[in-house]
Amino acid sequence: MAMPGYSLVDVLVTVAVAGCVMAMSVPRLDGALDVWRTRGAAFFVAERVGLTRMQSVRRGANVALRFEAEDGTFRLRTYADGNDNGVRGTDISSGYDPPLMAAERLDRLFPGARFGFIEGARLIDGTAVSVGDDPIRFGATRMLACAPAGTATSGTAYIRGRGSVQYAVVVLGATGRARVMRFDPVTRQWTTP
Repeated sequence: MAMPGYSLVDVLVTVAVAGCVMAMSVPRLDGALDVWRTRGAAFFVAERVGLTRMQSVRRGANVALRFEAEDGTFRLRTYADGNDNGVRGTDISSGYDPPLMAAERLDRLFPGARFGFIEGARLIDGTAVSVGDDPIRFGATRMLACAPAGTATSGTAYIRGRGSVQYAVVVLGATGRARVMRFDPVTRQWTTP
């Protein structure tokens, strides 16, 4: 009497089919991971804007979120106004305006996400992006300054993923609040995620 079971051929066919299914699903998982990491990075920047605004209100002094160039990308660092003349680059360099938090980089917190533009992206106002355009648009100093009244510098930070994922963090100056937007490369429109 023979024992019921699986032959070597049955096992090999099953392993081959499972391998093919896994090979087809990896690119989809990688694309979904890119979307989630880039989305997470955008909401992280929006939360940092909110935290900077709250620190300014709590301290009763100006506080700024500075986007500092480093290794082809940017790091985020928050500074407090130490001498009641606003947060300034020269005061940061001389130590009058101290950092409140350690510097953080998106690409280290959210691998694959970085400040920049995907091909074919448009600015929030609908203008086409040119090669070399700055993804940080908070004035020449790349600093978002918040005042104790809750207002902030108006501007936008553009964040992209590895593929065709593009987000923007838009700061409304009158309220100091940040809004996250997502760019649809098919319709070429910005929408809320």
